[in-house]
Amino acid sequence: MPQAFTTSRTPSILALSMAGLMLTACSGPEQTATESVNVQVLSSAPHLVTGGSALVELVYDSQGALPQIHVNNDAFTWPAPADDDGLQTARVLIEGLENGDNEVRVTVGAAQAALTLVNYPITGPVISGEHQQPYLCLSELAPRQAEDGSEQPRRFAIGNGEYLETSQSAGDCSVPTRVDYLYKSVSDEGFQPLQDPARVPTDVATTETTSGQQLPFIVRLETGSINRAIYQIATLYQHGQTVSAVEPAPDGWNQRLVYTFGGGCEAGYFQGTSTGGVLRESILAKGYAVASSTLNVNAQGGCNDVLSAETAMMVKEHFSKHYGVPVHTIGSGASGGAMQQLLIAGAYPGILDGLLVGMTFSDAVTYFTDAQECSGPWRPYANNPDNGLDEATRTVVGGWPNWYLCDESLGDRPDRISPFDCPAEIPQAMHYHPEQNPDGVRCSIYDGMRNIFGEKSYPSIPTQRQVARSPHDNTGVQYGLEALNAGLITKQQFLDINENFGGWNIDYQLTPERTQGDPDAIRIAYETGRITSGDAGLARVPIIDDRLYLDDQGNFHASVYSFTTRARLQRDNGHADNYVIRRHGSEISLADENLSLMDEWLSNIDREDESTPLLDRIVAARPPQLLDDCFAADGERIVEPAQFDTQQLFDNTAGRCNQLYPPHAGLRLVAGGPLSNDIMKCQLKPIEISDYAVTFTDAEMNRLQSIFPEGVCDWSRPGVGQTSTQTWLSFGPSPVNRYQP
Repeated sequence: MPQAFTTSRTPSILALSMAGLMLTACSGPEQTATESVNVQVLSSAPHLVTGGSALVELVYDSQGALPQIHVNNDAFTWPAPADDDGLQTARVLIEGLENGDNEVRVTVGAAQAALTLVNYPITGPVISGEHQQPYLCLSELAPRQAEDGSEQPRRFAIGNGEYLETSQSAGDCSVPTRVDYLYKSVSDEGFQPLQDPARVPTDVATTETTSGQQLPFIVRLETGSINRAIYQIATLYQHGQTVSAVEPAPDGWNQRLVYTFGGGCEAGYFQGTSTGGVLRESILAKGYAVASSTLNVNAQGGCNDVLSAETAMMVKEHFSKHYGVPVHTIGSGASGGAMQQLLIAGAYPGILDGLLVGMTFSDAVTYFTDAQECSGPWRPYANNPDNGLDEATRTVVGGWPNWYLCDESLGDRPDRISPFDCPAEIPQAMHYHPEQNPDGVRCSIYDGMRNIFGEKSYPSIPTQRQVARSPHDNTGVQYGLEALNAGLITKQQFLDINENFGGWNIDYQLTPERTQGDPDAIRIAYETGRITSGDAGLARVPIIDDRLYLDDQGNFHASVYSFTTRARLQRDNGHADNYVIRRHGSEISLADENLSLMDEWLSNIDREDESTPLLDRIVAARPPQLLDDCFAADGERIVEPAQFDTQQLFDNTAGRCNQLYPPHAGLRLVAGGPLSNDIMKCQLKPIEISDYAVTFTDAEMNRLQSIFPEGVCDWSRPGVGQTSTQTWLSFGPSPVNRYQP
């Protein structure tokens, strides 16, 4: 399948294939030199241009002739450089592009080069499919309930003490672009507003960038709207500097961009009131630019990584056109922010060059398998005193550190697959109800991604409305299997649990029957990259996993998800040497060190031989000091490979790091599933007595057969519909790589 971006690293916004042509004028027998010209796009792929402009690069030998640019046959005026002899390079911001196809033609003497740019509105969409509707702008959000019972409007905090309270509600939620300035004081915490950047305050702090520049710590902060979201870009500012992509980068920018992602997971339908955070003092201090958008916060962006990828692509394109093309773009974010990075890098490689992930989840689809099965069918059964399960037994069925994780910490998180789980920002009157408001907003994450998963009618709910397909399935899953084989639950408990472990319907209402996932939804989840795999994009990017250990607190950010993610890389590539796991407690922070190490890693990759396969280059370029490790509470660093032993689900303590930070399992691992935990629907096999460390009586075997009449999960085989991820898919309007389900 053709790719929007190549995997080679260049100083462009994304590693692009050459978009233009090099044409040379014909030479006669007496001539010794000819004109030549090449043109390529730097700010985006040529078929994914947005906002009516594009940064292009001309490489030409003029032989005394000045380059001439025409856009759609109209002359484009630009400050052409002097007509020096020899090979010349110039960057030009082409503006005034129309929506749709635009022809850019460059002429140097008798030589010509041309390319076609396909432009989309700055309000989107480009590849994410039809805009989600309804979509609430700032002024349309339900008010926030204050502690005193009053209602307060939801606002976007700019970061200088001021707020955005409204945005245009004519379908695009636009806000005027504004630029503000802040500074770091030597005496005060945080950033202070700066009204006049030409007048440097006497108490301004000084910072030193990674390139050794000593500068006053003044920040330029841009706020605007792209793709119906509010974005922000923060950079160090020097008085008199030109913000331009066609001029040399200012001393205060180290030519690196950090793109931040926020956490959570909600159904979307609203603009949002925060970004992943751009006023990051320690990052800005070193000269990095920082960018983010409200749709890159998973709790606001619909838990829709395609929409997040599209938004990051557009914001990064804007940055490249107006600030300069970053040498590297480094993703940063935890929890839902980590989830987005892994999904974007896997399905849309090139947007992010390196990933800094924390409190990692591999993806939303497989995470909610664990969450919903714990809090849905299992928790009510386990907590029913009539079933006679003590707390230890309830816990061991999931291999958790304690019952609190399932019973309390997960809370209502499984409701993310429920249509009733609407964010507080959406007025109650708009919410879906099967009888009272059947046409209301359905707030499951799959309904929020209906462009991807498609829709169908379900007879199990009292509405004729089509709703999004769901990939979830638990047919054939033997819950507690490994606990049974370890002697931690009895045969009777095992049979009772599985006999009563039902499922849920499309409205996430519990049913006595197991759930049958939609076959198309399952296949789509794999093909489109909604379930991360170790192939595709994740084999093309270095990853540092900053694992804050919370298992002992019964926190749902369990450390097993770091191992799950890496297991997928190991399975698909034979190793996971591009993935480093660093474990620690809350008293240790590795954020600044990890950023520095990632920057070094990416710079090393650039110096590797490009003829070598990219994954091999990534592995060879890893800084020698960057290894799996963990940190004791006193700061001692322990270097040893991070291991998850699937044979020790209930006491995974081999090695010093696992003694300090023992990883725990989950329902599907205790049911015999693989560490990769990415089988949505298992292939079935007949019940085999050799799978059990106990001996069933004839009556017990008959009961087991009645519980699983079609067979049980064969975890040794790939899941039903499990296939490789396709990259750079479009769900519309772009026709390039348009997904055909």
